[in-house]
Amino acid sequence: MLVGSFLSGYAFWLLLGLALLISEFFVPGVVAVFFGIGALAVGLLTLAGAIESLPVQLLWFSLISLIALFGLRRHCTRWLRGKVGGQAQQDLDSAGLLDQRVTVLTDFVDGVGDVLLNGAKWDAEASEPLRAGDTAWVTGFSGIVLRVSSRPGSSRAQ
Repeated sequence: MLVGSFLSGYAFWLLLGLALLISEFFVPGVVAVFFGIGALAVGLLTLAGAIESLPVQLLWFSLISLIALFGLRRHCTRWLRGKVGGQAQQDLDSAGLLDQRVTVLTDFVDGVGDVLLNGAKWDAEASEPLRAGDTAWVTGFSGIVLRVSSRPGSSRAQ
């Protein structure tokens, strides 16, 4: 009887709701938060005396959780997971590659060649002809391929 009264009590639902909300931080999937909302709502309804029996509480928990899940998930995913957008390329240059001076190692054929940056050989692309021994500057990158130009400061214009 004690277990039955605990399961239908408002404290159980409020604790379950808090546990589900906290679990979202450890196992993110943007699902547990909506079941947490359902449990908190049932806990508050039980505390207010609007619902009393366990079957009715379970029904309301299911309904509120599913409505929250299907109705709000699309809107809340962006808030809960975050979104990267609208950043300048310089903000995305965490490797410090932009505007670095490089030495051209091989002649660029069809806009493709090799450059030396900080003692390492990199694949590179250029929209202008570059010859071995020339100096160029990094204007951008795509993965591990650098975009280079014979003029410094070109990355600010892109």
